[in-house]
Amino acid sequence: MRRVTNSLRAQVLLGIFSALLVSWLVQFGLYWNSVTRAESGLRDHELSAVVDSMAFFLAMVPATQDITRELPVPAFLLRQAVGKTEIQVWDRVTNRLVLASKDAPRKRMVQGNMVGFSCVVQDGDTWRVYTGLDESARFEIVAGTPTRAFYAGLAARFELGSIITLLMFAGIGGVTMLVVCRSVRKLGCVAGEIAEASVTDGVTVDERAVPAELVPLIRAINERQRRVAALIENERRFIGDAAHELRTPLAVLAVYADTAYRVNDPVKARMLMQKIAQTTRRSSRIVEQLLDLARTDRNDIRLEPVNLASVVAFVLRDMQASFIHRGQQVTVDAAPVLIMGQVDALGILVRNLVDNAGRYSGENSAISVALHWEPEGVTLAVADNGPGIARPLRERIFDPFYRGPGAPSHGSGLGLALVARIARSHEARVTVDEGPEGRGVCFNVVFPLPGAAAAGLA
Repeated sequence: MRRVTNSLRAQVLLGIFSALLVSWLVQFGLYWNSVTRAESGLRDHELSAVVDSMAFFLAMVPATQDITRELPVPAFLLRQAVGKTEIQVWDRVTNRLVLASKDAPRKRMVQGNMVGFSCVVQDGDTWRVYTGLDESARFEIVAGTPTRAFYAGLAARFELGSIITLLMFAGIGGVTMLVVCRSVRKLGCVAGEIAEASVTDGVTVDERAVPAELVPLIRAINERQRRVAALIENERRFIGDAAHELRTPLAVLAVYADTAYRVNDPVKARMLMQKIAQTTRRSSRIVEQLLDLARTDRNDIRLEPVNLASVVAFVLRDMQASFIHRGQQVTVDAAPVLIMGQVDALGILVRNLVDNAGRYSGENSAISVALHWEPEGVTLAVADNGPGIARPLRERIFDPFYRGPGAPSHGSGLGLALVARIARSHEARVTVDEGPEGRGVCFNVVFPLPGAAAAGLA
């Protein structure tokens, strides 16, 4: 049962056949009611006409004539009735049945002096009768027909029409089933194409080969297929680059460790151990940034109101020791500003921008961090007065593992790639400009405003 209810074809056919059945029942009910009322009116008119004709006939009989012995049954009047109409004529003086049709009941159908239409029960059957009097009011004339025969006649008339209507609906249903089944069969063909397509090569389904109603679905599937293929290709390159970046420091570690194991000079051994520590820290940083990069690739980042100034202050306090070690001066102009973001990801973004400025600007350099909001969004600006970045390279610096000419050998090339991915996940823009007084470089990250406008914190 569950499989049927989950079937699109079964639901469409069930809906169409249900609508056809309901429409047929409604049509049949309305037609039956209309015809029944019309035929009932004709029946009543006929009953009253028979009674009036009989009364007119009796008015022509002389009062001295004994109609019970000398007047035959007026067959021409009885032939006026259609179907099972029966007639009784009762003498009101003697209370005797003086005239009756062949199959009319021999008992009085109407008790009392009732005149007009009525429904009575006679011998277990319900009769529709009309009672009238002749001109002299001596004779009571009753014309009636059994309702069973009346409705049986109507049913016989409806039988052929009902069969024809059912055959028409059956034909409509058959054609509908054929069309629906052929349309649904195309879904199976499309499913086969999708199943046979390789995820990695980005093969898509031809939108022209499917019905117009399925084009939005196929278009969405094709777009997802292209994105998955692009993602897989990016991951392949990423894994290859990561393996290359980790292979070099691991090989260096192996050489240093083997040399340190063999050297007997304590001074040389100490120098080798320092190099091993530096290489280990670099490898650890690469692994840490790879993990951060993997976390930012998730699609389940939940954004919430974050005070970006608090994130900046926390990161700068955490990195204060490295600034002092390099003799760098850091200035901060960060007003409290709310944005919609994920606090951990924003911390990684700020840390990588500031760390990038500290590493590449050199010792005794100046670094500035500014945070302000404008009508177009909230801007985080991190600038330094170092050597800067050539314009042709400003697009490539956001590629994973890319290090420009003259970059320190201890860099991993992942920091700015992390910045770009986190910015995209927050619908932010990253631009690269000249630093203060035309020296160095300035990274600007523009975040969208939370709601209609930015909200400052008191």
